Amino acid sequence: MREILKHKFVWFAAFGYFVDLFDLVLYGVVRVDSLSSLGYSGAEIFRLGAFLLNVQMAGMLIGGFLWGMLGDRRGRKQALFGSILIYSIATFLNGSVHSLTEYAILRFIAGLGLAGELGSAITLISEALPQKSRGLGSAFVASVGFVGAAVSSYVTQSFHWQNAYRLGGVLGFLLLLARMSIREPAIYVEAKTKALSASSSASRTWGSLSHLFFSKKRMKLFILALFAGVPIWFVAGILSYFAPEFAKALDTQGTVTAGTTIMMGYSGSILGDVVCGYLSQVLQSRKKAVVIFMIAGAALAILHPYFTRGSSAEVFYWTRFAIGFGCGFFAILIAWIAEIFGTNLRATVSVSLSNLIRASIIPLTLSFEALQPSMGMISSSVVVGSICFAVALFCVFQLPETFQRDLNFVD
Repeated sequence: MREILKHKFVWFAAFGYFVDLFDLVLYGVVRVDSLSSLGYSGAEIFRLGAFLLNVQMAGMLIGGFLWGMLGDRRGRKQALFGSILIYSIATFLNGSVHSLTEYAILRFIAGLGLAGELGSAITLISEALPQKSRGLGSAFVASVGFVGAAVSSYVTQSFHWQNAYRLGGVLGFLLLLARMSIREPAIYVEAKTKALSASSSASRTWGSLSHLFFSKKRMKLFILALFAGVPIWFVAGILSYFAPEFAKALDTQGTVTAGTTIMMGYSGSILGDVVCGYLSQVLQSRKKAVVIFMIAGAALAILHPYFTRGSSAEVFYWTRFAIGFGCGFFAILIAWIAEIFGTNLRATVSVSLSNLIRASIIPLTLSFEALQPSMGMISSSVVVGSICFAVALFCVFQLPETFQRDLNFVD
């Protein structure tokens, strides 16, 4: 790990994920206060909170393809620059909204910009580090990112919601300045140069969605990877964001806040991602490490309501810490996905999939809300969570192992 930390690009990539999760958690923390300030109350805050979350995720969905294609066609550096610039401007302005419409538009634009961070960071790390260090590099990126989530949930609770958004924008601008000295990975430069000198048809495959989706093999791998990551956002987007409502449904003794729940969940994920990264190195297998963590995460996320009903707020928080640990495999999953695809599609796939996985919160929240009237909040979450984890485990077993793979190839 000490050798990895000598490379400044590792730090710049990691702090991009820091800002990424800082923002996503920031919204979860200020959701109630910000909507209350705009004049909403009661059930409207839950409904409109889910709406704004879905709007932001829709922006990330579109941005995922935009920055992924740009990262393959123009370079990893260009994607990292553009994404953080757009995010920073939109988030800073988010601190001055006066209506739900303004709020939604800026959340969409912030999501559009934020979409380029994780996938581009993991792609950069995967190509710039040697094979023996890729898992550790991804684990470090994940740990710094989840520190951003924990810091956000703690710090932003001390700020007025408008200043919290402004702080997020300032962090983005600082990261933009720090990235000025980043260079493209040698693997990308060499492969792109060869492609441009070979033929025009070869160069057209770089960042090409048709080249990705019109191949049955590549399309299958893409879909399998997508569903493998959905459970993470079931936990982060439903169990954590709506923690106060879950605590009430579980008759939890004491006050439970979304901010503290998110902080505990992401703190668990920090530890989980580091351990998962090390485990993948020890086992020399991405697949085995992800499967072990996914099974643990599934057991905790699905079964915990049956053992924590009527417990204290402290038990509630530590349970979410444990669930976060079990689901601490997101960065390794994205690194695994980056290793599956060639240099000409690596950013397109990594960036788009990391955001498609996040955008899965849209159908997840819609399904969750649709089931609630007949099943209640707890049973609805158990049903949705069980389906997510069952499908994800099936998909993980279908993906190829890539631990020993040389990434200097094209599809």
